[in-house]
Amino acid sequence: MKIKPLRNHSPTLDEEVLSHEFPSGLQVFFCPKRGFKKKYACYSTHYGSVDSEFIEPTGTRLKVPDGIAHFLEHTLFETEEGNVSDLFAKRGAYNNAATSFTTTAYLFASSDRFYDNLKLLVNFVENPVFRPEKVEKEKGIIEQEIKGYDDNPGWVSYMGLLENLFEKHPMRIDIAGTVETIRQIDSETLHRCYRAFYGPANMILFVVGDLDSTELFDFVGRTSRNAAAPPRDGARRVERLYPEEPRAVHRQETRKEMEVAIPKLLLGFKDVGTPSAGEEFVLRDLSSEFALELLFGRSSDLFRELYESQIVLDDFGASYGIGAGIGYGVVGGETPAPDQLRDILLGRISSLIDRGITDEDFEREKRKFIGNFTRSFNSLEYIASHYTFFRFHGFDLFRSVDLLQRIEKRHLEERVRTLLDPENFASYVILPRSPAS
Repeated sequence: MKIKPLRNHSPTLDEEVLSHEFPSGLQVFFCPKRGFKKKYACYSTHYGSVDSEFIEPTGTRLKVPDGIAHFLEHTLFETEEGNVSDLFAKRGAYNNAATSFTTTAYLFASSDRFYDNLKLLVNFVENPVFRPEKVEKEKGIIEQEIKGYDDNPGWVSYMGLLENLFEKHPMRIDIAGTVETIRQIDSETLHRCYRAFYGPANMILFVVGDLDSTELFDFVGRTSRNAAAPPRDGARRVERLYPEEPRAVHRQETRKEMEVAIPKLLLGFKDVGTPSAGEEFVLRDLSSEFALELLFGRSSDLFRELYESQIVLDDFGASYGIGAGIGYGVVGGETPAPDQLRDILLGRISSLIDRGITDEDFEREKRKFIGNFTRSFNSLEYIASHYTFFRFHGFDLFRSVDLLQRIEKRHLEERVRTLLDPENFASYVILPRSPAS
């Protein structure tokens, strides 16, 4: 039987996505990009590092070692035919994978032999090999990766800031875990995590490029074991368990000496009780990014002042993260004067809260933000990753520009007040190692 995908066209973006949900629950999306030579596919599961405690579909409550989602990602690359990266390279494709706090994604990009590569992607993700000897070998590889991150000032400051912000939530824990926690991982626990989170109804396959849609959906239907799986109507799904996180930051500041030439400051703000899905989830995400961009973005008066006075350098920036019931805003970068920069940033936030946003500033920054957001759709990788992320949270990425258009000045002012609380912040400072250390 030929698959007849649903069509979803965005007049605002002039983009189209075709989709089909198989009876098993697997969702497949295709974004046509006529004239593009490169094709891109991303197979993702709504499973990340924060999902370390859950109730299995069998009803059993399970607490697994920190870092196991990332460990599972690594282990899937070792197949009976060899390392997946080598197999993709032989087919002329670039491939990669990434584990975040809330998702794990496996991807490739190629200009030729697309369906050979798509078959390889689907097969290695859907057919794990967790032999005990392979698991033990992988522990040594990941231990070296963890130790490498320990020497990376950017990662140390980022995760250190999250540890300062959050007291209980697993988002405070490094995605890769620790050397001690990964030593606790075994093949049986990997199988249990795979069964819990790599089921068809918890996964999305997204493809973007110049392809025939009928051929693509039929190919997935014939090739994917997940697509062919029986319906799971009424079957119990995994239940994720997260601790309740206090409103106050866990620890206000940490300072650490490392082998750096210039100090680094990250300033963070905690956002608890965030929406879990739907329009409210996306509105929280986008309005937070908008607020940070208005205050600290490259076109802001504050950035120009700080850059011209050499208090900040080229890496200065701000971002917002959301998922698993919490969120956080981060701003900072390298600076010769971390204490001065912290005080300036907090002072500017307090000033904006007190005086509000002018109509002129709001309209100008809104146009810029929407323009930059829209230009992101020129990237195949951006479309695939962000469409998947939003679909996992019950929203269509192509509706996001219309959602942004509806943001009013009062919404943004409220977001600034609730997210950027100058009385409830945390910071992490990296300092050059002193000669006596």
